[in-house]
Amino acid sequence: MTKTSDDRQSEQLPLLTASVKAQGCAAKISSSALFEMLAGLKLVSPKELICGIENFEDAAVYKISDDLAIVQTVDFFPALVDDPYIFGQIAAANALSDVYAMGAKPILALNVLCFPACDYPPETMQEILRGGASKIAESGAALAGGHSISASEPIYGLSVCGLVHPDKILTNSGGKNGDYLILTKPIGSGVGLLAQKAGLLSKSASDKLLQSLTSLNARALEIASQYDIHGATDITGFGLIGHVLEMARGSKLSASIEAKAVPIYSEVEDACAQGFIPASAYTNRTAYQENVLYDHNQISLALIDLLYDPQTSGGLLLACEENQAHALLADLLKNGLEASVIGRFDGGHPGTISIV
Repeated sequence: MTKTSDDRQSEQLPLLTASVKAQGCAAKISSSALFEMLAGLKLVSPKELICGIENFEDAAVYKISDDLAIVQTVDFFPALVDDPYIFGQIAAANALSDVYAMGAKPILALNVLCFPACDYPPETMQEILRGGASKIAESGAALAGGHSISASEPIYGLSVCGLVHPDKILTNSGGKNGDYLILTKPIGSGVGLLAQKAGLLSKSASDKLLQSLTSLNARALEIASQYDIHGATDITGFGLIGHVLEMARGSKLSASIEAKAVPIYSEVEDACAQGFIPASAYTNRTAYQENVLYDHNQISLALIDLLYDPQTSGGLLLACEENQAHALLADLLKNGLEASVIGRFDGGHPGTISIV
């Protein structure tokens, strides 16, 4: 007898995250290990390749003509929530973010799906893809296919192609001395997702977290494009500290972060203090701590841990001069984004961060 969808829903199916070892962008290989792996790779870099793997840029950029460049990225990760539709939305928003971080408009997307088809009904895979498709459609891009394989845990993401004028590309190495740093989403999603799974977050805090993770960075880029942005990236698996350091190194500057100015998801700091911290937060700390200075008596351990927390579908980090920053911040806030000026670049020792 054929089973109905109601019959399948009543079965004791494994949770989507049951077999996952690391959730979302917390599954990323550490930056130090990645650097070692890439060190011996021989690359061909034609003059048309404006941005490659140097300084861990968010996407590759290939110049087609004087007024057109292609932006190409791929991003995928294991399930981080048990709702397949929401998982699809978050993974797609995260992949699309790399294109926005380069100042580009996404035009084409391909699905990347690894799935344990024997463990779940077909509807689960369909819901993941439906969630992703909803965000691709919202971005204005076209979903044109993809690739899937069987795997031991559910993994989903996108390969995304975008377009940008070569003179309007944003990179993570364009910061200038004195630039202010603006963050367009709160941090703490790695801790927050662990706390949510443990039932520690209230419904309102959980709903707000998921709403942010499923939100595209399109509006933030649209607003920022009206200002003179010197550099940009998005905050993902290397945590806020890791991505600020990437920008500082690429820009040959030092940076300062005002800890209390960094927006944090509701109820997440308490969960962090209770020990709900992804393993890769400690990996990030190991990779970056020698370049980070702060007073242990002035800043709580939980707050420092959150600055290393791996983010999924995080906000944009934008660098621009002071007078532009205040106007941009006001514009972002007026449009409902939880943005904040979190620090600045200066001419100190390049590739270091001071947390104050």
